[in-house]
Parts: sequence; structure tokens; C-alpha cells
Amino acid sequence: MNEFTVEDEEPIEILRIDPKLEGEQVARVQEVRRKRDQARCSKSLSDLRKAAAGTDNLMPYILEAVRAYATEGEIMNTLIEVFGIYTEKAVI
Repeated sequence: MNEFTVEDEEPIEILRIDPKLEGEQVARVQEVRRKRDQARCSKSLSDLRKAAAGTDNLMPYILEAVRAYATEGEIMNTLIEVFGIYTEKAVI
């Protein structure tokens, strides 16, 4: 039993995203990818990958990737390729 329960706790409202809005956002991202300079974007992500594998400061490379219109997911996936995904180990 939890000693610190609250009697009249209001339920937390769950944010629901309208599927139409989600579709619009997907279309905007696809449009950005279609219009960007793909060679510049690919080079910036490649440079970021090389910097992450070394000891360089990553911020200039991340900013260049953003300026080349790389998406957040593309930047994160590039870093995950080098660093992997951290999973905290449960200590009991």
C-alpha cells in the first residue's frame, strides 16, 4: 500500500493527435525531403558520422545537418549507428 496516496486526484488528460494533422505533418516532411539538396544533406550526415566516431565536437556537424534540412530522425539514426542506444540496467 502506498503511504502517500491522494484521495481526490484528477485524471490526467491524454493528448490525442488528430489523424488528419498527423497526415499533414507527414506530407510536410516529405515535401522538405523532396526539395532539399540531397547531396548536401547526405554529406552533412556522413560528416556527422565521422565526427561521432572520433573526438570532435558534434554541435557544428549537427547544426550543418540541420541547415541541410536533415530531419531529426535522420540525425538521431546517424548518431545511433555510432553510439548505439543506451539502456539503463535495472539494479535491484
